[in-house]
Amino acid sequence: MDTLFHALVGAFIGECAPKSIKNRRIKGALASMSPDLLNIPCYLYLGAKTNSTLWYPNPKAFYENPWILDHWTWTGWNMSHSLLFWALIILPLLWRYEWKPLFGVAYLSHILLDLPSHSGIWSVQPLWPFNWLVHGWFDAWAWNLQEILMYSTLPAFCWFFMYQLRSRGWILWTSEREVSVLEEGL
Repeated sequence: MDTLFHALVGAFIGECAPKSIKNRRIKGALASMSPDLLNIPCYLYLGAKTNSTLWYPNPKAFYENPWILDHWTWTGWNMSHSLLFWALIILPLLWRYEWKPLFGVAYLSHILLDLPSHSGIWSVQPLWPFNWLVHGWFDAWAWNLQEILMYSTLPAFCWFFMYQLRSRGWILWTSEREVSVLEEGL
């Protein structure tokens, strides 16, 4: 999936989180995008090596340069997209923060969405550093701008729909119901 799609899914997850979490939508979006942050060195390196515009490679640059998988910059991507990394590194770190479930679920959503949307040599290694690949059905990261915007309408719609339900009080956490009952009693 592309970064916009991940951000919108994270915002949706943040919308579903308890309202007591400050900036929950932004935290969800950032957590859902965070596995791709380690891609930045890889993108810059590949972009520079392929003379891409603004050092940002297009999908053709990836397809024509599979040697990037052997470069050290690709290790960060494999590591951050691993369920093993999520379980052994991310979750223990999150125990120190009050918004740990939000970050953990949003981060996990990124990995789970990437499993079916990366194919061939670009497949995800969910148990990295073990070289076991999950071959997806399509390459969402190779979408053009029109496809990105078209497919990103689904999580945007889901987020907006959930926002409407939560703002009207139709879907609330137990703690939020207790607060609304107390406010009605005053």
